[in-house]
Amino acid sequence: MRSSGPALVPFNVSNVLADPKLQLFGSAPGSAPIATNAGWKGDATISAAATAVGAFTWTSGASGDSALVDSLSQGAYTAETLGASGDTGVALAEVYDATPAGTLTALSPRLTNISARVSVGTGGGVLIAGFVVGGTTSETVLIRASGPALVPFNVSGTLADPQLQLFGGAPGSAPIATNSGWAGDTQVAAVASAVGAFSWSDPASKDSALLVTLPPGAYTAVVSGASGDTGVALVEVYEVH
Repeated sequence: MRSSGPALVPFNVSNVLADPKLQLFGSAPGSAPIATNAGWKGDATISAAATAVGAFTWTSGASGDSALVDSLSQGAYTAETLGASGDTGVALAEVYDATPAGTLTALSPRLTNISARVSVGTGGGVLIAGFVVGGTTSETVLIRASGPALVPFNVSGTLADPQLQLFGGAPGSAPIATNSGWAGDTQVAAVASAVGAFSWSDPASKDSALLVTLPPGAYTAVVSGASGDTGVALVEVYEVH
C-alpha cells in the first residue's frame, strides 16, 4: 500500500499532498489502526515490493511519501491517506497484491475489490481509479460510481449526478464504456449482490455502473459530475466470477 504525494511532482501533478500519512484499518468500527506510516525513508523492503508489482519508482528516500507492506488475513480493510500535519493536496493511493508469482493456490487470500471515497471536483479534480487485469485470460469486472446511494449512510455533500467512464491503457483514447445512471439494471443488481456490494435501492437514482469483460491490461475508471457538478462519490471495482 502506498500514499504518494511528493512522488507525483515529476508527473507534473500540481498541488500535491506534501506530507501524506498512511493508516491501515480492519473492519471493526472505531478500532485503532493496524499499521501506520508517515515517510517511507527509502525502506528496501518497500522498494523491492514496488518493483516486483510494477509500481512506478520512488526516487527519494527522504520524501514524505508513505507505504506499508503487510500480510493480511481474509477480510475487509481500509487504507486511509491524510495530511500528517493537517496539510491538504492531491495524493495517489495504491494497493497491490504482492503475493509472489507462482505461490497462489485456489485457497490463497487475494485482492478481489477496491474502492475509494473522495470529494470529486472538475478538471484535474475528478476521481480516478486505476486497476490492472493480470494473467492471460479476460476478466469480468463490476465498476460502480455511487453518489446519491451514499445518502442513506449519512454522507453529506454527495455527487448528485455521477458519470462513470472506463478507459484503456492508450493515453488520450476515447472511453471504452460510459454510464450516466444505472436505470435499475437487473444484471448489475444481481452481480452487485453476488460480489457483496451494498445494495442500491433506487433504480431511478443517478448512480452509475458498468459490467464489462476486459482482456489483460491497465484500465482507468473516471468518476465526474455529468453536468459539471461536484461532491463526494465512491468508486468501486469488483472482480466477478
